Amino acid sequence: MKVVHISPTYFDETSFIGGGERYPTELATALAAWVPTTLVSFSKEQRSYRQGNLDIKIYPAQRLSPGGGQVEIPKLGYLKEVLAADAVHIHSIYSLVSDLAAIAASLSGKRVFVTDHGGGSAPILSHKLPVFRGYHHAIAQSQFTYDRLPVELQKKAIVLKGGVDTQRFSPDSRQSKEKKILFVGRILPHKGVNYLVEAFRLLARPDYRLAIVGRAYHQEFYQHLQQLAEGLPVDFIHDADDERLLQEYRTATVTVLPSVHTDCYGNYTPIPELMGFTLLESQACGTPVICSEAGAMAEFVDPGKTGFVVPENSAEAIASALQHFLDLSPTELVNYQVWCCQWMENFSWSSIAQELLKVYAKT
Repeated sequence: MKVVHISPTYFDETSFIGGGERYPTELATALAAWVPTTLVSFSKEQRSYRQGNLDIKIYPAQRLSPGGGQVEIPKLGYLKEVLAADAVHIHSIYSLVSDLAAIAASLSGKRVFVTDHGGGSAPILSHKLPVFRGYHHAIAQSQFTYDRLPVELQKKAIVLKGGVDTQRFSPDSRQSKEKKILFVGRILPHKGVNYLVEAFRLLARPDYRLAIVGRAYHQEFYQHLQQLAEGLPVDFIHDADDERLLQEYRTATVTVLPSVHTDCYGNYTPIPELMGFTLLESQACGTPVICSEAGAMAEFVDPGKTGFVVPENSAEAIASALQHFLDLSPTELVNYQVWCCQWMENFSWSSIAQELLKVYAKT
């Protein structure tokens, strides 16, 4: 079986690299360990290379922004990858790239699947043509995502929760825990980092520090965070490489992802977290987590064993959950580490890839 994954815009230098962009890459990488797999994406120039067992092929596309909207016009060469595959897995339900791939795959008798990550770009053919009929299954990465699929896709959707690379994200006995609270993610208002900084101030624990790891994509919000953190032991880390990120996860006492539907500016985000990669990576490294109820995050925490789920937009709730972890004895913290690693076995990319291959083959 030959598999191709289609992921719009990830390799464009203007893309925000978040979970929706990482998911297809990591899933395709996991599948490539079992079957020949190609990841197709788009940028200004065409190129191809091999990353481990995974073939990555970048095709040119033109991105236009008329009237404040986004329009993507792909060159059609990428469709030859679709025609050469046995199973085609598309990672957006609302884009011209996706619609053309789905139509080409369906007309040529390929098995076609789709996972949605939110967002999209015009023009969208599925608003006019029966594109969704060509999909054999929608693959939802959480129940939250499943519940938000169009009804036509929801009827043939399968939930495969996860995942995380448990080979890479794992504990290291050589690295000891520090008195550190960790946030990892893009610094954007819907990530709710302001509530975490406010919670850290409420704790009044100068023996602990707060590490905020991620790139600042919203300067006004970033400046607001810096003002909130004034006088506190808060580190903003914008240039963490893979090794530094692992170190931060492994040495933190607890990781917090306080994302919100409605941010501090009053803006509403319907899908703030479709999974929450940060939560999975932290737990896989043996570090418990705290998250808000926003989006799908609660599905990936075992409350009381690997962390806590707290109400959105509440610094007080975060502070209370943090206090629990800061008061743990070394033995109690080790118990959390064991539970976290056991829990993450359910969400490993290896397990998801094997389950997905069964779905591909049955269709």
